[in-house]
Amino acid sequence: MLTMRQIEMFRAVMIAKTVSGAAKMLNISQPGISRMLTHMEDRLQFRLFDRTRGRLLPTQEAQVLFDEIQQIYEGVSGLDNTVRRLAKGEDRLFRIGASPSLGHSVLPIMLARLSANFPGITLQFDILSLEQAHNYLAQQKGEYALTLFPLDHPNVLSNRIAAARLVCAVPASHPLAERDHIRVEDIAGENILSFPPDTPHGTAIAEMFEHAGQDLQVATYVRFAETAVAFVAHGMGVAVVDSFTAMQPHADSVRFLEFEEPGTLPVYLSRNLSIARAIAGETFEEIARLVLQSLPRPKPRQAAKQIEQ
Repeated sequence: MLTMRQIEMFRAVMIAKTVSGAAKMLNISQPGISRMLTHMEDRLQFRLFDRTRGRLLPTQEAQVLFDEIQQIYEGVSGLDNTVRRLAKGEDRLFRIGASPSLGHSVLPIMLARLSANFPGITLQFDILSLEQAHNYLAQQKGEYALTLFPLDHPNVLSNRIAAARLVCAVPASHPLAERDHIRVEDIAGENILSFPPDTPHGTAIAEMFEHAGQDLQVATYVRFAETAVAFVAHGMGVAVVDSFTAMQPHADSVRFLEFEEPGTLPVYLSRNLSIARAIAGETFEEIARLVLQSLPRPKPRQAAKQIEQ
């Protein structure tokens, strides 16, 4: 059996065509290579080179051996390239789903940064309804989910990484539209566009009204916050939505107002524990936290008092 060092020296001689050239390639002495060739021939029991007038002419056996060695080196080189591509996230599919408000606002920012870190990555993104989200990771349709609620499954880990404020969407022509901050009492008598009580938005809004001592009278139930804003734009009432929905581009006919005592919705980043995290996944977790931490804070409450005076 040949050693890796013998194979390396033999390959260098075949490429350089001379012992001196091989010695320079490997930065070793010529006598060392000459002794190695003699030892290899003794061990293999056939000649590798014809030595004529100081020249080394490879035998047919040496050429066959060299061809085999070259295939091994090419395979190792291919392995190195694969390792480099994996380290860069290339040849990799990254699958993530998100709640609509997060998927239309902050997630594109996160994925743009992920793509900048891993130029060769392929992305698969899905908008998830409340019903779809719970099976998305459990059924391994994706690796991560960014949602406004935790995912309850033994194979899913949900970490709370931020919180969304509840804000009020009103028509631009509404008497409250010029204010920066309002109270729940200010919209208690309005046509309220809201969400079913068994949804994260619906539960958070009901708690905010209860905390303010106000009855929540819903005029229209909707499923998605974007739908609620669209209804507001057409003068159908006012809506309480999350601050991520307010980040999205909307018609000039809608204004978003901060509550003096806003309710909140937690933001969860969930992953499938049965799928090992890749480098891209770990990087995405860091990016998600950084993006959410960098979001602008609401204006101070003094602004509302100044307007009221």
